Amino acid sequence: MPSGIVRVEGLREVDKALRDMGDGIDKEFRGEAKGIADVVARDARGEVPKDSGAAASSIKAGATAKGAYVSGGKKSVPYYGWLDFGSRSPVSGRPRSLGPWKGSGKGPAKGRFIYPALDRNRATIERRTLKAVKVARKRAGL
Repeated sequence: MPSGIVRVEGLREVDKALRDMGDGIDKEFRGEAKGIADVVARDARGEVPKDSGAAASSIKAGATAKGAYVSGGKKSVPYYGWLDFGSRSPVSGRPRSLGPWKGSGKGPAKGRFIYPALDRNRATIERRTLKAVKVARKRAGL
């Protein structure tokens, strides 16, 4: 498995089982998943250069029934992808842009902010996910 991804098998099934149990347990579980993703988002925001702060503040955490995620960039911050990953191939008619690390040879394969924050927080993610599953199972009477 690539080191920039934390994959927890069975979350979709857990979420469906919790939804079927009622009492909003599934929403509580999704809330905990978002809280776990918030750890990574906060860490990543702390690493982004703060010229205006827009790029850092565009890093957000979220959660769905399928899992949690962290994303960066938005319509008003279209350069976030370049800042994190650079560009390795020219867009039609535009010069090549290597991002903030220009002159260093090449940009990092996994980016500079979100994936490294994910790697740094891997143990916390795993620990908190297991705890959230145990709490949800207990509340559901499983």
